[in-house]
Amino acid sequence: MKKLLMVLALGILLIPGIVMAQPPGCSWEGDPIWYYGWGALDRPVYHQPGWDYTDIWAGASVTYDLAWGNYGWTTTCTAIDTFCWHALSFQGWDILGEVVEGDPPMGSPTVMDFGYLGEVWVTITAPCSAEICDYDTVIVWVEYANNAGACDATCGDCTNPDYRASRNWNYWAADTLVLHVVEAPPALYITQDTFTEVDRGQEQAYLAFQLCNGDPCAPETEINYNITSKGHVGGAINTTSSIMVSGGTCGTVYGIIDASLAVECDLDTLMIIAWVGTTYDTCVQVIHVVEPKPVPLFTVPVVTILVLALILAAAVFMRRRAVSRA
Repeated sequence: MKKLLMVLALGILLIPGIVMAQPPGCSWEGDPIWYYGWGALDRPVYHQPGWDYTDIWAGASVTYDLAWGNYGWTTTCTAIDTFCWHALSFQGWDILGEVVEGDPPMGSPTVMDFGYLGEVWVTITAPCSAEICDYDTVIVWVEYANNAGACDATCGDCTNPDYRASRNWNYWAADTLVLHVVEAPPALYITQDTFTEVDRGQEQAYLAFQLCNGDPCAPETEINYNITSKGHVGGAINTTSSIMVSGGTCGTVYGIIDASLAVECDLDTLMIIAWVGTTYDTCVQVIHVVEPKPVPLFTVPVVTILVLALILAAAVFMRRRAVSRA
């Protein structure tokens, strides 16, 4: 019942172009808006109140940078007022509102001057119980505090939307995001640079491979791997080992090549095979031996420091001579 009442209140907030009478126990001195909504990452920046969509998979999270505030450009409701901002998942998924230091946290009545904005990073996490093709709707909104000082969505809004004629933009007090559950990344996959340059003369050149446990809901898994080279740079390598990787993360392993006797433009190929049970992935990385880039000894910062040091040393020497003569 509480969620139903909240949805009804939000429906009132989203009615276009409406200016309502103040409900009993409410007062409208300011005008709440979402200045940056869900569409801020998709452009146009001020895309409201149109619904925005994104894909997510079970156990994964999405984060948006949002901003809300006291509008302050209307002809009415331009005074200081007390507001709260909220986020609601219709499926009950976890929502974290991480505010920029000094800005108001979610659900906290905050006195805000007109024209002032508060920034927040909103993160929604799909539970591991979410199934492919499930949907969730998440709404963020700003509401007045009532005359008792408590957050109250039934207080409505002074003007919704707020129109800024100079830019032809509407600002709304609420915005909607629809999340669609898709298939999670593979439980095992490898990422790496396909082409890597190695300095001639390196005794131990580390070539990285990322072994990933792509499903955030998967348990920590032991991934076995074997890295081999052709032996065109240094001796041929054949390394077999394993690494523990938590769900939704990657672990780094290395093929180590000896390029101490290599010559410029030598080429070699590293191949990695990773497997868990009967599931496997394989990748190839080409390495190219290049001439080491010389490190300039007398760079501008180094020369500047040396000159300053010489000036200071000369000043100390001259002062000591002046004192000794006295």
